[in-house]
Amino acid sequence: MPHHHVATRLTPAITALLASTLVAQTEWTQLTPSNTPVAFTAHAMAYYLPTDTTVLFGGTIGGVRYDQTWLWTGGDWTQAFPSTVPPARVAHSMAYDEFRGRLVMYGGIDANGGTLGDTWEWDGSDWLPMTPANSPGPRRSHPLAFLPTRGTVILWGGYFGADFNDTWEWNGSDWTQIVTTNAPSPRRASDMAYDPVNQGLLLFSGYQQTNDTWVFDGTDWTQLLPATSPSARYDHSMVTDRGRDRIVTFGGPGAADQWEWDGTNWLQRTPATLPSARSDTYLAYDQVREEVLMFGSSAVPETWRYAVTNSASFTTMGSGCPGTLGQAPVLSSTMRPWIDTTFAVDVGPVPANTIVLMVYGLSDTVSSVFGALPVSLASLGMPGCTLQVDSVLVDAFVAVGISGTWLRPLPDDAALLGRQIFCQGAALDLGANAFGAIVADHGVMTIGGK
Repeated sequence: MPHHHVATRLTPAITALLASTLVAQTEWTQLTPSNTPVAFTAHAMAYYLPTDTTVLFGGTIGGVRYDQTWLWTGGDWTQAFPSTVPPARVAHSMAYDEFRGRLVMYGGIDANGGTLGDTWEWDGSDWLPMTPANSPGPRRSHPLAFLPTRGTVILWGGYFGADFNDTWEWNGSDWTQIVTTNAPSPRRASDMAYDPVNQGLLLFSGYQQTNDTWVFDGTDWTQLLPATSPSARYDHSMVTDRGRDRIVTFGGPGAADQWEWDGTNWLQRTPATLPSARSDTYLAYDQVREEVLMFGSSAVPETWRYAVTNSASFTTMGSGCPGTLGQAPVLSSTMRPWIDTTFAVDVGPVPANTIVLMVYGLSDTVSSVFGALPVSLASLGMPGCTLQVDSVLVDAFVAVGISGTWLRPLPDDAALLGRQIFCQGAALDLGANAFGAIVADHGVMTIGGK
């Protein structure tokens, strides 16, 4: 897709805003809820979108295994008392089925030390025992994750008398084994999470394993060879941060360290605060609050959140003026303006293959040239059109069909974090009015750091 950008009227303020280099930050914060479960370890935890809660089940403390269900509502823990309760367990796994709106739980070790092979679902208020015709069989310390490309929950590996490396999927009524040509070596106490970049499930390390990284694409397993990797580990936890397209991992024996997978490589993060080292803890990603939650596996009950210090967002407001196509162009984007990325905004519909403009600056309330915004452009021969942002910079590019795409590189600069850039689209439309141009609505880029 060809893009020819021309930037004009540079000012020192916006030039400084868009150029230099530093690293973005993420941070752990210990929370202080009024209510809390006991300091469980080897529990399972997953976010349940329909009720905006993180669900915790099972776990052990002091040698006692529990069958309690706890719900995190964003600010506090509440114990649930469902009418049906699965047997107490540890070393089980849970995953949220995004297509069916259910939490799926499988296996683990019961209160008497037996290994379970049962399937349960959480519907938001109760646990439902499932009775599939087929099953992966008893096992513990196995990862479970939802794979959108198959629309099923995937189970891999685990342990029952020996380590497994088989792959199974749950479709809501039955388990089916997926026979793959390749697979990681048999193992337990690994973990796995959805990789939105590669659109597969990423698996890392495990008990008595190397620090190997594998991806399951829905058909087969492939070993990846990233330039950097965490040390080998087991009883760690991995979860997908869908707001940043990253996999967050924490835990395992040894020193506490923080790592993220970006789709190509493992990145070690250096937040100012790190929870103490712990194993058999579990992470869940809160989709509404866009933060990772961690609970337990500590001497006293601890609840932690992990999130970026500055999130990125793009919103639109105002309205454009219609041209020869009969409707005003609008701005849209499927991306977020993160530093060290190129942010893209589509402008359309516009006349086919026309010249498209994006004007942008640091305000949508006052213009350095025209004063208070918005400003009517009727005097320029554009009736019904308004300038809605300070036009400090103007980029020109060519539409492909009836849509043009504006590309704005955002440097890896901590000074950008939390700052806003206001942008408005425009396009040449010779038959629209005397001036021969139309404008779109305007967007507000709040710049964040991954």
